[in-house]
Amino acid sequence: MPVDGLRSTVYASTMFSFDGAPVPVRDDLKDAHRAIWVHFAQPGQVFDADQRRSILESARNGTSSNDDPIGQLASDLYTIPAEVTGDMVRTAIASAGEAAVVEAVSLVSMLAAVDNTHRALGADLEALPEPSPGDPSGTVETGLKKCRTHVPMPRSSITVALDLLPVENEAYAAACGPHYMTFEEMGSPRFERCPGLNRAQLETIASRTSLFQECFY
Repeated sequence: MPVDGLRSTVYASTMFSFDGAPVPVRDDLKDAHRAIWVHFAQPGQVFDADQRRSILESARNGTSSNDDPIGQLASDLYTIPAEVTGDMVRTAIASAGEAAVVEAVSLVSMLAAVDNTHRALGADLEALPEPSPGDPSGTVETGLKKCRTHVPMPRSSITVALDLLPVENEAYAAACGPHYMTFEEMGSPRFERCPGLNRAQLETIASRTSLFQECFY
């Protein structure tokens, strides 16, 4: 692992203790949050780490403006996702490109999962990680097409929505398991987390959350 990545790992390992939470927090969930923070600190495929930090700050603080379509998309997706429209996504794509929109959506989705877990437990939000130096990798999947979607992706379910950027998709998939279910576990109607909720209970919460957020996918 590069020195900067190791530094980020050590830094993240001191975080996400959830001190004062009213219930115990599973270790795998803490580890998932730390891994997300390490991921945030690294250069992405389109954005460098400073730009990624700026997107995350726009999401949390709502500090974007109309002349920053990516920041505006990040802010609305984080705070009021029901107000994200097709026109807003198309404007962001016209400004920065499809890959940039996918990277921003990935970052904000993971940030919202982490922050809302903290809010639900009455815990303080963790400070965003310090950006690591380096250039974006430029790694973008080829051969994908829009399938009645805003960005190119395979013909499948929401689990492949970020496939345009393999590294982001991998980070999102790794975070999905501890927060919800792994992609493999989603195929089992009898899945049950021990200790934890069974499949029916998980889906009830997920459906209620989607309804509350007016999910448009």
